[in-house]
Amino acid sequence: VGLNKGISISVALWSLVSMAHGLVRNFQGLLFCRAALGAVEASGISAVGKVSAMYLKPEELALGSAMSQLGLSVGAGLAPAFTVYFAYRHNWRWAFFAAGILGLIWIPIWLATAKAIPPTTPSSREKMRPAGVLTDMRFYGLILANALSMTFYSLWTNWAPIYLVRVHHLTPQEASHYSWAVPLAGYVGAFLGGSFSWWLVRRAKLQPIDARKRVCLFCAIVLLGSAFIPALSTPLLATIGMSLSYFWISAWSTNLYSLPIDIFGADRAAFGVSGLIFAYGLMQAIVSRPLGRTIDEYGFQPVLTTFALLPLAAYGLLWMLVRTRSDGEQHGLRGLTSNA
Repeated sequence: VGLNKGISISVALWSLVSMAHGLVRNFQGLLFCRAALGAVEASGISAVGKVSAMYLKPEELALGSAMSQLGLSVGAGLAPAFTVYFAYRHNWRWAFFAAGILGLIWIPIWLATAKAIPPTTPSSREKMRPAGVLTDMRFYGLILANALSMTFYSLWTNWAPIYLVRVHHLTPQEASHYSWAVPLAGYVGAFLGGSFSWWLVRRAKLQPIDARKRVCLFCAIVLLGSAFIPALSTPLLATIGMSLSYFWISAWSTNLYSLPIDIFGADRAAFGVSGLIFAYGLMQAIVSRPLGRTIDEYGFQPVLTTFALLPLAAYGLLWMLVRTRSDGEQHGLRGLTSNA
């Protein structure tokens, strides 16, 4: 349906489902609305991938991914205050009404902006069909690599304060004095990860796919040190260790999420990125319960030792399955050679 029509439909559906939360009268209705909201909002990250593919140069794509992560984090940070404001001024239903109204207001703003700023990357003459992506082994290499490596991203997103409470016996209030630094390090890592690949493309003259794989390899090697975080004896040192770990996995993720755009081009960017989102969500659903049980019974050491190896295993998949074409083109069905 195209970027502008697709993104408008997606945001409109999200807005309507959000406002529907304020109309529910029973648990079943609320459960349905929550499931529907999760389904429609998942398209947002895919849409950002499509926008990046159409408006950014190849060397800038990882920086675009970093901006996407920053936007998600800012939204997550503002959401509690936004909800509390409307809940106390009116009632909780108005928080959903307000979010939906803001979404509907955003649509004409985006359409006006898209009209004023033309894409820098037009659609290719020979479009790859979704079936073409599904028959490309690189697509599955990206999915598996994302599922393996982003375990670390999920760990520090959800468990950093709990680590300080359980390992260093801080109260939740005391842990909050340290744990704020972990997501901040992730934001910095995301931008520097994008900057690294930008430098490799612009200065070292690498193909974008090869540049991103080089950055991913470096990140995977450094992340091996995360296995030693339990040896850090103070909350401050542990926070520094977690922050560095989150820094490097964020640098990894901005480059990994740019690879589907490099490989499949602007026409199938959203489809390619959606595969990574699916892999991340499925990984969290599978890992969450065993992860909690392992931490309860054995602590964080076996988890960190295992997770420290996964980005390197993920890079092995990228090295084997994600390759550029011999003619230098970034998108197509066959991958033949690579410099990384």
